[in-house]
Amino acid sequence: MRRSSSPVKTLTTTVSPASNRSKWPYERRVMAWLLFLALPGLLFAAITLWVLQAPWGAWLFGWFPVAILSIVIAQIARNRAAYPLRTLANLVEAIRQQDYALRGVAGSSPSAMFELISEINALSEDLRRSRFARVEADLLLAKVVAELDAAVIAFDDEYTLTMINPSGAALFAARSNDLLGRPAESLGLEEYFDYRTPQVMQRTFPGKQGKFRIQASTYREAGVRQHLLVLTDLSLTLRQEERLAWQRLIRVIGHELNNSLTPIQSLTESLANLLDREPRPADWDSDARAGLKVINERARSLGNFMSSYAQLTRLPPPKRKLVSISNLISGVAALVSKCSIDIEDHPDIEFEADSAQIEQLLINLIKNANEANRAAGTDGSVVIRWQRTAAGMALEIVDHGTGLPDSGNLFTPFFTTKSGGSGVGLLLGRQIAEAHGGHIHLYNREDGIPGCIARVILPISVPLTDKKQVQAGENI
Repeated sequence: MRRSSSPVKTLTTTVSPASNRSKWPYERRVMAWLLFLALPGLLFAAITLWVLQAPWGAWLFGWFPVAILSIVIAQIARNRAAYPLRTLANLVEAIRQQDYALRGVAGSSPSAMFELISEINALSEDLRRSRFARVEADLLLAKVVAELDAAVIAFDDEYTLTMINPSGAALFAARSNDLLGRPAESLGLEEYFDYRTPQVMQRTFPGKQGKFRIQASTYREAGVRQHLLVLTDLSLTLRQEERLAWQRLIRVIGHELNNSLTPIQSLTESLANLLDREPRPADWDSDARAGLKVINERARSLGNFMSSYAQLTRLPPPKRKLVSISNLISGVAALVSKCSIDIEDHPDIEFEADSAQIEQLLINLIKNANEANRAAGTDGSVVIRWQRTAAGMALEIVDHGTGLPDSGNLFTPFFTTKSGGSGVGLLLGRQIAEAHGGHIHLYNREDGIPGCIARVILPISVPLTDKKQVQAGENI
């Protein structure tokens, strides 16, 4: 076990000069004091025998046995006084050696020694439990790290490898034990220690290549700084998401193209047959005009579809500035004057956002809520309210419609339950909210009134890293 190199406060005991000059051990001093207590009685007995001119037999069988008995009693008392201290020393030494199984016998009668041994036993038990908890936590952490798909690599303060999990060893096509002790430079990892914020980049390692998310951090072990690298392979996940995105895109575009091209093809064939007929029918002119009108409508619908899709793919990064939510909602209410809006009175909140994009988000949600009210045949207004929360600002748009359908396609591109709807309003709103570091959640009302609530969570301020990225983008 490593010993901490941090400064340790030492408890010092102030001793008197007389005690400091004494070279006698504790046991001898105890025995000396006991003999000193017996000395007045022995002196008094000796003086008495001397004054009375007692015979030598009185000295031999009286005074000398008492003196020897006093020495024996002092020796026994000395040993009994030292025994508990040696027991305590053994207990403390066992604790220092991290052996928490040893216990002292405190006895049954309450006394100072009883309290001291009991407290040492309790301390030993607490340390034993703490040690077991720490060992179990370390084993759990090691198990979790070993099972991670991400590569977790630890280095000491001199950038020497001290720990690597199996996923990290697989990057270098080697065993973990063969990599321990190698410097970061020999592994090609020295440049990654400056990546305090996550970086995604294409990298090639001896055992794997692809796109990795790399992040570095520091921690302390025994008071010494250590370095940690976490490398997450994103290639497989990105490929799966890319394949699913292409599948969804092709399915949606194919469906829309078929809806437009099938009637166009049918009508063009009918018009061609009409023109080939001799003589032409008397109403051929009106039939041709009706067919061309349908073709024009389907072509316009297809053009609107492609414009809506382009709108999703060309959403620019938000240009943030300080915005007042009260002023913003008042401006949006003026833009959608045909909708009946009820704005609840709440304290104003200022937050950093792109006002144009947030206006577009609110307009889409308010129009959806107003259309839900109309579809349900209610005269209720669209209610707008907001409040400050731990996550930032929570803005809610409440309608009095029939509520949400049981569908998981609310944010699916071009999915809509409205006739003539484009199916991009909610998706565009979610992109705007996520670009600002927030999110949108739709759920049915729980106050016993039919309707839906669109809840938008937006952060009050922009994180420092996002500000740097925005500034870097503006400089470019």
